[in-house]
Amino acid sequence: MEKIKSRWAKLAVIIAGSFLYTFGMNYFLIPYGLYSGGGVGIAQVLTYLLGKIIDFGGKNVYGIVYFLINIPLLVLAWKGIGKGFLVKTLIGSVAISIFASIIPIPATPIVDSVVASVLIAGIITGFGVGLLLVAGGSGGGVDVIGMWAARKFKNASVGKISLYVNVVVYASLLLMFDIEIVIYSLIYMVFFTLMMDRVHYQNITVRLMIFTKQEGIDQKILKQTGRGVTEWTGVGAYTKEETKIMICCINKFETAEFVEIIHSIDPKAFVIADEGVSVMSGNFEKRNINKNNGCLLMQISQNTEIHVSYWLIRKKMVV
Repeated sequence: MEKIKSRWAKLAVIIAGSFLYTFGMNYFLIPYGLYSGGGVGIAQVLTYLLGKIIDFGGKNVYGIVYFLINIPLLVLAWKGIGKGFLVKTLIGSVAISIFASIIPIPATPIVDSVVASVLIAGIITGFGVGLLLVAGGSGGGVDVIGMWAARKFKNASVGKISLYVNVVVYASLLLMFDIEIVIYSLIYMVFFTLMMDRVHYQNITVRLMIFTKQEGIDQKILKQTGRGVTEWTGVGAYTKEETKIMICCINKFETAEFVEIIHSIDPKAFVIADEGVSVMSGNFEKRNINKNNGCLLMQISQNTEIHVSYWLIRKKMVV
């Protein structure tokens, strides 16, 4: 999937991703009485508890509960994170809330196998949230708390906050339901996460900078991955020794493979990875994960001009 640049295209993708997420939830997960994680999972649990004291008449209200949860979080996003993030979060959370309320939930599961239903739900919802992320959107909920905490506290991160919230959600499920429901809900989250990362990670460009004194890393990268490497010589400010400096732009899911290649030749190599860089022009290969054989499908840009930062122009650099 190419990078989305148009504002209206981003809006359309955010809405489409929100629809797919709630469609997968309502048609394949909820009919089996299973639960998501994060903010939607909290909304599901609260809806179940409220249903004990309020008669909803069989209506689906977890979307409304999810929206109410997001109101204070949207205020938090506005005051503590920024207007841009607020707008994207507002669109995503409202779209999810609306679709969750209007997409009907089948009275009985439409897929006979709970495992198959969980797999389908994970694929559809993960793809939907992946689209949200590709478009720079957010569905609200835990993402907002994580973003806010990451700015306020040194050791906080979105991933850690999400983990803590999910532990609370599934611990609550364990107290309220049979362990079978918890297990299948966790299996769903695995499929969901794998699909979301599959869609999202292949759209994140990472710039690797490699500092080494060993020979052969560039050739091994070229041979094993087909990626081009730009190399020049730097000089250590303290040691005055020459160091090879290499740069390579890759997709995020390739990072682990490249680090393994680098360390197979030089375990002491110094590697810097910058996420979210933009390759404005050049023969950067946009790659997608091939599920069947683990190979990479490549779309090669026709433009051969290489756009690099100003400091790459120098042939020697003090490090």
